[in-house]
Amino acid sequence: MTALRGDELPEIRTPVPGPKSLTAAKRLRRIEGAAIWGVDSDPIVWARAKGAVVEDLDGNRFLDLTSGFGAASLGHAAPEIKRAVSAQAGRLVQGLGDLMPHRERERLVRALSRLGGHLNRVLLASTGSEAVELALKTAALATGRRRVVAFTGSYHGDSLGALEVTHHPAPPGPIQALLGGWAVHVAYGDLDALERALRESEPCAAVIAEPIQGRGGTVMPSQGFLIGLRALARKHGAVVIYDEIMTGAGRTGPFWAWERFGPDAEPDLLCAGKGMGGGMAIAALLGRPKLMDAWRKHVPASGEAPHASTFYAHPLACAGALATLKRLTAAGFREEVERKGRWLEEALTALARRHRSVAAIRTAGLMAGIELASDAEGLQSVWRALLARGVLTIPSGTRGTVIQLLPSFTITDEQLAHGVAAIDSVLAG
Repeated sequence: MTALRGDELPEIRTPVPGPKSLTAAKRLRRIEGAAIWGVDSDPIVWARAKGAVVEDLDGNRFLDLTSGFGAASLGHAAPEIKRAVSAQAGRLVQGLGDLMPHRERERLVRALSRLGGHLNRVLLASTGSEAVELALKTAALATGRRRVVAFTGSYHGDSLGALEVTHHPAPPGPIQALLGGWAVHVAYGDLDALERALRESEPCAAVIAEPIQGRGGTVMPSQGFLIGLRALARKHGAVVIYDEIMTGAGRTGPFWAWERFGPDAEPDLLCAGKGMGGGMAIAALLGRPKLMDAWRKHVPASGEAPHASTFYAHPLACAGALATLKRLTAAGFREEVERKGRWLEEALTALARRHRSVAAIRTAGLMAGIELASDAEGLQSVWRALLARGVLTIPSGTRGTVIQLLPSFTITDEQLAHGVAAIDSVLAG
């Protein structure tokens, strides 16, 4: 088997999906819960990946413009992450969860604290959903309130607590019935609606928002929205929570997306994940000391941690995240991401001018959404045509009409240009 370099262009050898993928998916479908299947009833089955290249069981090579939903920020099998995780596996694979710390946990918490600025207290998590739930718990502990304002089009995770504030996609009815109903959703970007929600009914513990909505379709707020949100939340004694699980760790250019809107947009709590681990399963909550110290006041007499997990600060994940953060904060790295982001914005803007089927282009660094004028069926047609050409993208948007791009930061210029050219060709029919 030829080694992958990670900078290859697509090479399709069989129909997509190929026979080996179809057979493996059929076996899997018989024994795996249907709830976790995605949009494609006959998916390609990944075998290996490197850089911005994914290879399936049939030997087809795809250009990955998704980086695993943005998690593989340095590309698949990034060498620095591979070295760090391999070395850690020889030292310590599993610790004692929340009960006893280990060296990498302490190092990672310190690194995140430095990146948080005023948000210099840190709690770790295994998933973005867990980080969101930690934020909601922290707001409740700090304020003694339970009500939360979230936004239409928002996605904050699919675990039960996170579903309270998630708006899109809505869970099935029986799961909806399990929710407590303590969250209210108002239109994203509408400060008047936010103020009404903060004024009405019982006082709010928090307002939670994505600085740029991800799964909702790469939706950008106005320049003043987050500043106004923070001012209103402060006025009503509510904690400001930003879900930066997709937008953080340099995805939009600055390390945190909220920085695009100026210091007056700074939150009280921030959820991070995905790209900060470079593909390792880790997330975090960063917050202001006064809020985060609320946890210390609620430790029971038994000494049990109010939030515990067997895999809290998993040593391998911490090692991978430390290697990722070192690369993300290296001199010149941010400038390189911003350069690629500017090229992508210009290329997609030009593409939109050539195709009436494109309703809008929205970009922020290496995060982009191509909104189509057609319906969800039209998007599926485009998405599948790109897949057949060996280009992986993400169907998104509240109406299912947005092609989302989240390429790795290490994607080559040639690969990025090839991906845009493939989209251009598919839209041309």
